[in-house]
Amino acid sequence: MGAFAMPVYMLEFTPKTIASLLSQHAIDGVEIELDVYNKNDLTIKLEAKGQRLKSDPDLFRIITVHNGVTNEHDWNFTILRESADRSRKR
Repeated sequence: MGAFAMPVYMLEFTPKTIASLLSQHAIDGVEIELDVYNKNDLTIKLEAKGQRLKSDPDLFRIITVHNGVTNEHDWNFTILRESADRSRKR
């Protein structure tokens, strides 16, 4: 097992990210696009994709690529969807 590494990004609950996380595609494990920003410089928007893991449906993997470096982290799918739902209701 590898060492734990903190994500290099912050997930932004924009309308696009909220809609993606709450979509049927996300539930079905289809890859979706998300809005994320560089954790050290929030003016830098990163490309990110996410996908519910078919091998473990409780997990949702977010992958970012910046300057040729790929980072991936697994998140609890239910918590992400609940956060998106709360953000949608604001």
